[in-house]
This record gives sequence, structure tokens and C-alpha cells, in this order.
Amino acid sequence: MKVDPPEHPTRSLHYDDAAYSDAGALDRELHRVGEVCHQCRRCLPLCPSFPKLFDLVDASPEEAAGVSQAGFEQVNELSFHCRLCYNHCPYTPPHDWDVDFPALMRRHQLARAQRDGIPLARRLTTRTDWIGRVAALAPALMNFANRNRLSRILMEKLLGIHRDWIQPTYHSQTLRRWFRGRGARSEGSNGRVVLFATCSVEYNDPETGQAAVEVLERSGVRVDVHYERCCGMPFTDTGDLDSARANAEANVAMLLPKVEAGALVLVPGPSCSLMLKEEYPRLLRSEAARRVAAATRDLMEHIHQLARDKQLPRDFKQRLGKVAYHAPCHLRAQNIGFRSRDLLALVADEVVLVDACSGVDGTWGMQARFHEASLGVAKKMLGAIDGAKHFLGNAERGVVEARLHAPGAVHARAGIHQHHLVGDERQEVARAKANVLG
Repeated sequence: MKVDPPEHPTRSLHYDDAAYSDAGALDRELHRVGEVCHQCRRCLPLCPSFPKLFDLVDASPEEAAGVSQAGFEQVNELSFHCRLCYNHCPYTPPHDWDVDFPALMRRHQLARAQRDGIPLARRLTTRTDWIGRVAALAPALMNFANRNRLSRILMEKLLGIHRDWIQPTYHSQTLRRWFRGRGARSEGSNGRVVLFATCSVEYNDPETGQAAVEVLERSGVRVDVHYERCCGMPFTDTGDLDSARANAEANVAMLLPKVEAGALVLVPGPSCSLMLKEEYPRLLRSEAARRVAAATRDLMEHIHQLARDKQLPRDFKQRLGKVAYHAPCHLRAQNIGFRSRDLLALVADEVVLVDACSGVDGTWGMQARFHEASLGVAKKMLGAIDGAKHFLGNAERGVVEARLHAPGAVHARAGIHQHHLVGDERQEVARAKANVLG
């Protein structure tokens, strides 16, 4: 198969380049990459984008060359930026064919947002930090609304969030409020870190952050907690590049002095850690962003390093038995290995790796129009966890929990203890806390 190289190499094409938003250049690249994907088809089972693309190709006498702009927009709608196809593809850079399907879908999404604008409902649902601040003022009211059937029907009609999507629980005592009242309790004989709390941990799962702080301090690490605003990842779901860049600039300005003072940045959520590590340098193209990115670690990545350096106490009081561990897509995209699985092996009799997508990715899976498609993606994951006594994962709270409680998932969750149905690092860290601290 003869494949022409891209007009503009992926690694040197930036958001602000004129070619990035040029409609003609984008259309040619969509058809070029579409032809490569059509001839290969290795990514067919990964997400709904590829079956849609191949259906369009097969329906056209000109194959990929005959796919219309409207057809490629259908493909783009079904891309939820899990990034699994990048590691799966044999033709990614530095291969001469230079195929980066996730980057191309992001480029197409930004072009569509620039052309059509972003609906108000989508703008509102991506303001997770604003929602958290308001909800923390009256969490009982917010939690009631999120569980009331009538309000959920109205939410679906007004905001497009499916009525069966499990909404997170909000708390009045956020992580920062807890930390301010408690203060740091380690001098830092084994280093200093700043815990970038994320919207999920700050407002929905403060226990995750509390457990992380205590485990790290028990290991001789000095911990400070930082959270002023969202990392900006939800804005990338809608193509709101300006808001993503504004949050990135503000967070880098806040984190850089801590990094310069010798601290690492720990993030208890793979989508957010991926944002800081990879997207901040691309968005800002500054030395400050690159320095913060270089100092950023996934939370369990760092705790695993502490264990390797024999700085993590291992006087565990009990074992877990058989555990199914879900490795989320954005963690796998970081190519750091399955550190949570390796840590769980210290305390579990058996760890089953669930290497399958939950079909959520930020705000895509919660949308009513993609509900059935996202559940279809999650089928493999649900089947893989069937029979496990405990289920743990790295994704944000609500991601896997929503899947386990979705219609059709009853069999998959039947054998799992209810108090372990959490789709984030809280249970891993909390379990480590319980075993380490006794």
C-alpha cells in the first residue's frame, strides 16, 4: 500500500499554526488517515468511531476518498478521546506514515467547535469546578437532585445528561478544607510533593485525598494540597481551547514555584495527570509548562516508586483475596505500566487486570445521545470483572460505578461487595491506609 506522508507532520503541528485550522488541509488529512485505517482495520473493536468509519468507506465506490465531510463528522462525534488506538496503531510517529488518529480527531473537533460554536448545555457540564463549589455550599440539596427521578429527567432534557448516569456525591468538607484544619504532619525525609486534588477528589471523594496524604506522610513524604480550579480536561471534550488554556496557565503559575522548590506534583486521576503531563506543554508551549509536566506523576505511580525504594511500610494487617483491577485508558496512554496492579499484588491473593475501556472518557459517556454506544464499549469490561470479590480502579469516581449500576450490568456486579464499588483510586489508597496504619 502506497501512503503519502502528511502535509504537516503531527509532532510539529501546533494548535496556533495556520495549517492546524485550515479546512482544506484538515479534509485532506482526514481522507489520508481514513485510507490507512481502512486498509489496516486493526482498531475496529476499540471504539464506535472505527465501525462508523469503515461502514462509510464500504458504502462508497471510491472507498475512503468518497467519505463526505458529514460522514467524517459522524466519526468525530463517536470519538471520545480514550487514546487507545494510538498505542494500538503500528503507524504512529515516527513511522513515515505518521498516523495519529486521536490528534486528528481533536483537530477535527476544534475545527467544528470554531465553526459551529459550543452549546450552552455542554459549556455548563464542563464547568466541574464551578459545579463543585456551588454543590459544596448545599451538598444535601445537590445530592437529592442528582438522585431524584424527576430532576434527572429534567436534567436530561436541559443538559443532555442521561437520567441513568450515576452522579457523584458532594460533600461540605472538601479536601482542602480538611487539610487546612489538619495541616501537614511530615518533615519530608523522603521528599516533598504537592497533591493536585482534581475536581473529583476535592468535591466528590475527599477520602481519596485524605488517605493519600496519610499514606504518603506515613512513608516520610511532606505533602501540600493544591486545588484552585479544574485541570481543564473537560474543556477538551467540547473543543473549548481558550478555557483549557486559561486553566492550564493559571495552574502552571501556581504549581511552578512548588516544583522549583523541589516538589513533585501528584495527581489522583489519570485523565488529569495526562492533561498536566502532555496537554499543558502543547497548549502553552512554555518552559514553565514543560517543567511542571516533567515533575508530574500519577499518584499510584509515585507510591509504587516509594515501594520500590523500600520507603512504603508493608506491615499489612489483612489480605484482600481476589481483586479485579481496571486500568483506565488515560492511564495506559501514559505508558507507565500498571502500578496500581503491582501495588495491589502486595496485599491481594490474586489480581485480575481488566484491560478494557469503560466507554466514558470525561463527559462523553454521560450524554444521553451516546448512552447506548458507551454501554456497548463497556461490555468487555463488565464481563472481565464478573466473579471478582473486590473491584478497584484508577478512573474518576462514577466512571466504573456508573457502569456497574447501569441496566444490563446486574450479572457483572452480582458477586462484588457493594462497599468496593468505586471507580477511582480511593479504594486502593484507602485500603493501603487501612493496612499500613492498622
